[in-house]
Amino acid sequence: MGKPLDNPGSVVMGAAVEASTLRPDAVVEFARKKSPTHTTESFDEETLTGAAELEFVPFRLADLPLVKLPRENDKPLVTATEKYAREALEGYKGVRTRLLKGLANHAPANHAPAQNGSRTVTVTSVGRSEGKTLTAFNLACCCAQVENLTVLLIDGDLRNRSLSKLIGRAQSAGLADVMSGRASCENAVARTDVPNLYVMGAGTSDVQSTELFSTQKWSQVMAWSRHHFKIALVDALSMGEFADFELIAPECDGVLMVVRARSTNREALKMAVERVDASKLIGIVWNASD
Repeated sequence: MGKPLDNPGSVVMGAAVEASTLRPDAVVEFARKKSPTHTTESFDEETLTGAAELEFVPFRLADLPLVKLPRENDKPLVTATEKYAREALEGYKGVRTRLLKGLANHAPANHAPAQNGSRTVTVTSVGRSEGKTLTAFNLACCCAQVENLTVLLIDGDLRNRSLSKLIGRAQSAGLADVMSGRASCENAVARTDVPNLYVMGAGTSDVQSTELFSTQKWSQVMAWSRHHFKIALVDALSMGEFADFELIAPECDGVLMVVRARSTNREALKMAVERVDASKLIGIVWNASD
């Protein structure tokens, strides 16, 4: 998990800037770009869900096991009740507004409106300890506050499993189990005590994560997510580690990158932005500012 925010109220998204023109003390701001058309892969619904129907069926979500999310006052989580958490909430609401507006304006053409306001977004960072896991968690909590917006938060970092540890799902079946064929998607998902928010932990597998993401199962999980939730946020491995992110991103509609003030290397950031499909880069969150 990334280090706690130095100032959890400071989460910034703004106007687009070129990475090469950033000032030494730069605010890395919001870059809104056109999202690509996403092609939904065919998949074995019975294998992934154990269900015969593909339709969005919200009433089934009420039968999922309940997870109580952490509310520690020593962490910058918007589920906490301290004043700094309330201040952070306003920052994340701003991120949420820009995110949902951008996704609505650039809906994948092959997604019928009746089936899917649903979108899939992966949250990543240039390196470790930059706050991507906390950003994904807090952003998911804020998105779930929107009426009728069901949110699935997925721990796609199968190596570190930081999100799973944060939400208390480290020992439960999760994404790795689904892609290994040991669990269905529904068996790997739990509802939380935040209405509209659902989680899928990382799970465990003897197979390397890079090999798991190289199979069709990852595409199938994303297809299932689009059919059953309005938006899915994936906490992915940092871009500088292994090849997992390169395999995760193609199946997602958008990429949200987190950088940490006075921590993220400027040259590494420039290289990372160049590696991301420009049509999928939704924006960059500047984290832990004064």
